[in-house]
Amino acid sequence: MKNALYKNIPIFMGLGGLLVSSIVCFTYYSIQVTFYNYFWICVIAFSTVISIFCGLWMKNIIYYAYKDPLTDLYNRRYLYEKLESELKRLNRSKTALSLVIIDIDHFKKVNDRYGHLAGDKLLTRISKIFTENSREIDTIARWGGEEFAIILPDTDNQGALKYAEKIRKAIEKSQKCFGVTVCIGLATIDKPIDMDILFAEADKALFQAKSVRNKVVGVTLLLGEIPKN
Repeated sequence: MKNALYKNIPIFMGLGGLLVSSIVCFTYYSIQVTFYNYFWICVIAFSTVISIFCGLWMKNIIYYAYKDPLTDLYNRRYLYEKLESELKRLNRSKTALSLVIIDIDHFKKVNDRYGHLAGDKLLTRISKIFTENSREIDTIARWGGEEFAIILPDTDNQGALKYAEKIRKAIEKSQKCFGVTVCIGLATIDKPIDMDILFAEADKALFQAKSVRNKVVGVTLLLGEIPKN
């Protein structure tokens, strides 16, 4: 046959003791494969392997830089960067923005009674409830320990309270959350303010909610009501 395959050259490439890729080179002509040919094929194959490995490595670097490994939510670092970006966008969009902080009631009792593995499982289950009840534009992060923070773009105080109440009820009614409840504090702004002030106001609302437990408290900071440092 005119287009018959006369030669095939299999090359298996490994890295770190693992088979990363295999390349098979074909030729339509009956030629002698020299060491020179084989050498350059190996160079191309090895370069391909390095590119694949670097791509996977960079993907993992980015993942662990911005993700919480237990819950797969964003971490505090990403939360701050995203909030800073949303505050800049708020100045252009002329809409509202809400910051929600959530704390699990009596989380320590779950760890003490059922063990830390149960505590980890609780965190992942609650994180899933957040994800299932949020929009794609919302940013959900594990703020630290049993506390979470959620950025709600284009959301006024009424919308944020409705969202927070939905989250609270979903956790309260869940049969997979060891019977725990959550406290939620939120702050809504219509103009960009200092990030620390926004967190402080949401944290104050959370503190009020924690005095009762299983409660949502929200505040709205209008342009003329922003507290000074």
